[in-house]
Amino acid sequence: MNTKILCLAALSLGKASGYDIGKRLEEPLGFFVDTAKSGVYPALRCLYEEGLVQYEDIEQSSLPNKKIFELTPKGEELLKAELEALAPTHKLRSEFMLLLFFAEMLSTDRLQAIVNEHIQDAERFLQEVPKLQKYVENDIGQQFLLDFVVNRVTGDKEYLQHNLEALITKMETKAMQENAMQVTEIQNQPVQVKSMEKIHE
Repeated sequence: MNTKILCLAALSLGKASGYDIGKRLEEPLGFFVDTAKSGVYPALRCLYEEGLVQYEDIEQSSLPNKKIFELTPKGEELLKAELEALAPTHKLRSEFMLLLFFAEMLSTDRLQAIVNEHIQDAERFLQEVPKLQKYVENDIGQQFLLDFVVNRVTGDKEYLQHNLEALITKMETKAMQENAMQVTEIQNQPVQVKSMEKIHE
């Protein structure tokens, strides 16, 4: 989703300055979709020129006036149209998935570090849930989304915590079995002894 539409989405949560819109792109929106606040002010200029937002100048002592933006009816209609047309892409593919796919090629220490980092990321998100709750408590859809994400993140975290040790044990057992088979194959190879006649020749 481009920055202009994200700005409209942020303003649908209420009036805000450019700075506050950037903060909304970080949270709550940044918890659910990739966002970048670097292009907020150019996007707001374009949105204003297109009649999609309007602003009020607020005087500040010893500081330049602050622009407080809000959606116009035209901007609200565009946001609704964009949301109706937006493809509900849901990304399951990731580098984390690829590393787990090739888990048997990784060292035990590397695998543990990768999984533990994923668990820590999940725990950090879950610690933010009380803060996110205040954003969604008056919106049924947003509350549904938060509950969905919390359940998914909690499930991922618990599965990894409960099954990592078993995964490592299985991998180590398989590696030991393969090593034992290789040793057996080497021991069972026929030893070719050259006859004395061949040696003297």
